[in-house]
Amino acid sequence: ASFNNRMGLARAVNEHVSADTDVFIAEMGTYGPGEIAKMGRWVRPSIAVMTAIGPVHLERFFSEERIVAAKSEILIGVDVAIFNVDDPRLALVADTAKVDRVVRCSATDAGADVAVLDRGDRVEVFRDGLSLGMADHPGVFLTNLACAVAVALELGVSGEDVVVRAGTVQRPAHRQTVSVGEGGFVIIDDTFNSNPAGAAAAIDKLAAVEGEGRRVVVTPGMVELGPRQPGENRAFAARAAAVASDFIIVGRTNRAFLRKGARGGNASVIVMANRQEAVEWVRANLGPGDAVLYENDLPDHYP
Repeated sequence: ASFNNRMGLARAVNEHVSADTDVFIAEMGTYGPGEIAKMGRWVRPSIAVMTAIGPVHLERFFSEERIVAAKSEILIGVDVAIFNVDDPRLALVADTAKVDRVVRCSATDAGADVAVLDRGDRVEVFRDGLSLGMADHPGVFLTNLACAVAVALELGVSGEDVVVRAGTVQRPAHRQTVSVGEGGFVIIDDTFNSNPAGAAAAIDKLAAVEGEGRRVVVTPGMVELGPRQPGENRAFAARAAAVASDFIIVGRTNRAFLRKGARGGNASVIVMANRQEAVEWVRANLGPGDAVLYENDLPDHYP
């Protein structure tokens, strides 16, 4: 739930940790150097996991190198560090991490310490290059799943149990979850937040919906990307306009960037003042065979 600062972690501890808690997973986020180090001094993790480095928060950090340095504070004092080494920046951190044990995870390399590879409607789980078995594809980001598998194995869960559980993992709410609306059209809800990689994956998910009906993207665009915000929003809009029949821009924050990006596509571009107007348009215009992607939902302080 993104309870990932000092106040959020305190709430998570107070509301969810009880006498019978065996494992507590603490999410640590940061807007600047030193924040994760401070949280680590009182949460004191024994296992640290770094899943990705992206351009989110560039408007505060100014460079991805500073983001890497700030997030690497989670490694202070831990026994085991688990990395998604499909991200080349994290692969470099893994090579220099001063911890007792490093576990490298991948969704592309079966030879990594832990890997989960896409096999169509199944996934195959590997440990030290050896297959632990196949599971139903849970439809989540496989690098994240590989890191979760690594944590479970480090905590002593058997390989057999890990494989069984891997096939039952569910997407968190509002992270590319799929449902069917009352009007019979498919809804892809990706409103929790948005970054360039996730937004591109959501567009691919919309393109993969079966049928010949309308394809609609509703979005206010992406924020907190610093100097990359204009270009990333233009690129996202171009990708969306190549897939969608209708591209609905919500609000003013990224309107100019999104309009410019969508200009070369085939989608009809529509501007709405707020998300509620867009939702009402979707309900009035879509039906069976159609699909809509809701990509991001900005807080009220963004116009």
